[in-house]
Amino acid sequence: MILDFQNVSYCIPNGQSIYENLNLKVHHNEYYGVLGKNGAGKTTLIEMIMGMRKLKTGNIYAFGEDVNHTGRKNKHKIFVVTHDMQVPGNIILKDLFKFYAYFYPQYDKEIEAQLVELFELDASKKFGTLSTGQKIKAFLCAAFAARAQLYLFDEVTAVLDPKSRYNFFKFLNQYRDINDCSVFLATNIAEDLENCMDKVLFIDDDHNVLVKDTHDINKLFGEKESA
Repeated sequence: MILDFQNVSYCIPNGQSIYENLNLKVHHNEYYGVLGKNGAGKTTLIEMIMGMRKLKTGNIYAFGEDVNHTGRKNKHKIFVVTHDMQVPGNIILKDLFKFYAYFYPQYDKEIEAQLVELFELDASKKFGTLSTGQKIKAFLCAAFAARAQLYLFDEVTAVLDPKSRYNFFKFLNQYRDINDCSVFLATNIAEDLENCMDKVLFIDDDHNVLVKDTHDINKLFGEKESA
């Protein structure tokens, strides 16, 4: 079991309930898209998995460990990429990759080199000189090279240029053949999920979480079901 949500409820600081009694199990090599409108709670869900949000009730387990407990031993099995990650601007990309390699025992330099070429990056450049899209591509290089077992991607595709976005999804489809991992990809771009995700977690206007097949994507924004 990769992720196990057990009767999870969460309220934002003003008291509004975002999730109520959420139960979900994610297994090895399952790819989930997380889809919803702006403000639906996609980033909140990712942060809950990361242990950054205090739950109202219930528990979330990642690799059998409660995400809100200290002393977890399996953090190295998880890699998170968000659009607002902060890195000092004077760090050279190749040194950034070395930093991640230190924390991920399965880090693969060959995959890193393959992605650097695919995304047309210059590993000798300083991080601060990169555009927003290039910074995300640098994080993606490190992410895939890390050979993690769970990937949490939060709104990363929106800042990629069309070629890089195409290459990201092409590689993602190939990646599951070389690394047995699970993926949570949060996005508000429905087309991102059609050809590479196994299931879609759709967060509706009432913050209900609906688990759907990818072929139902075009119907989702008109649905008013309860979880």
